[in-house]
Amino acid sequence: MAKRIFEKIFRNWKAKLASLLIASFFYINLQNSKILIKTINVPIEYPKLSGNLTYAKNPEKTVPVRVEGLKDVVNYYSQFMKAIIDAEDVQYGVTEVPIKKIAGVPSGVKVTKLKKTVPIEIESRGLKVVPLEVTFEGAPPPNFEKLTQILSPARVTISGKPQDLEKISKITLPEISLNERRDPFAKTVRIPDLAKGVNVLGSRDVTVNVNIIPLSYKTGEQTAAGIPIVCTGLDPRLEAEFSEEQIAIRYFSTKPIRSAQILTGLVAQVPCNYIYDPIKHKIIPELQPQIAKVRVVKNKDLKGIEILQINPEKIEIRYRIKENTYMPGQDGNDPGEEGTRLDDPIIWKSGDKS
Repeated sequence: MAKRIFEKIFRNWKAKLASLLIASFFYINLQNSKILIKTINVPIEYPKLSGNLTYAKNPEKTVPVRVEGLKDVVNYYSQFMKAIIDAEDVQYGVTEVPIKKIAGVPSGVKVTKLKKTVPIEIESRGLKVVPLEVTFEGAPPPNFEKLTQILSPARVTISGKPQDLEKISKITLPEISLNERRDPFAKTVRIPDLAKGVNVLGSRDVTVNVNIIPLSYKTGEQTAAGIPIVCTGLDPRLEAEFSEEQIAIRYFSTKPIRSAQILTGLVAQVPCNYIYDPIKHKIIPELQPQIAKVRVVKNKDLKGIEILQINPEKIEIRYRIKENTYMPGQDGNDPGEEGTRLDDPIIWKSGDKS
């Protein structure tokens, strides 16, 4: 019995062996046809830089890698892969930064980095506060004149390379027409484009309030509006924001007086007496807003007028710490230690030469 089975198994064994080899060959080819090996470019995810550091040039956007795995898996997951760079490896200047890993790789797919580093150039950008200047074209009709203008904001902060910031001492706004203007008006203008690589921080819209008044002499009780409010005693490390930028007054004069004399001879003041604590890095006192009484100061030519009413009599003042105010001790250094850290913003003011 066993002999018959043995003879049956080995009958035509050469043909059976050949069939087995052929079947194995086709099976292996079929399995290999499902494996895909290809080179793709995956995007690089760069870390966000802090302080005044920035990427000097557009760094490489992709890096080549070789992927190997099941065809369907490789084709689907390739779109989600990205190269990761560690923020700790990014240094000031020009360096070759290693690619730490390829993220988004599924199980069963092998990824080989064909490029292990990418060149990155990091530079320092400065900050500078510059005044805004408005220009006018034309003139009001006869018997009217432009007296004052108030810009909000009056200054802006710009950023760029220190050598580019040195060339900018002010920013001139587009011209505003005064033709046929008989009354005070406000106009919003946009800060023009600056030199390449120099940017304006914050909004580029500026509101210009222009005061147009008639050329006339009057006596008795009168009113005047558009007197700007100024801050006295403001800590240079703080910024103050008023609930009202101007006041109106009602006054009495026994002598003929021009409106222009009133608006140029009066100053509306509020005391800005909050201070900045550099140790705790906060504003003292902490309670905001401050309610401040408006005080009107007259020059010697207006001593004879009597101010009957001020509107508003009080305003709210809100304080904030100026951007990029240095915080001693925040970096672990001695507060008395001189120097500026690499990742601290550099402040360039008008007139700086270095």
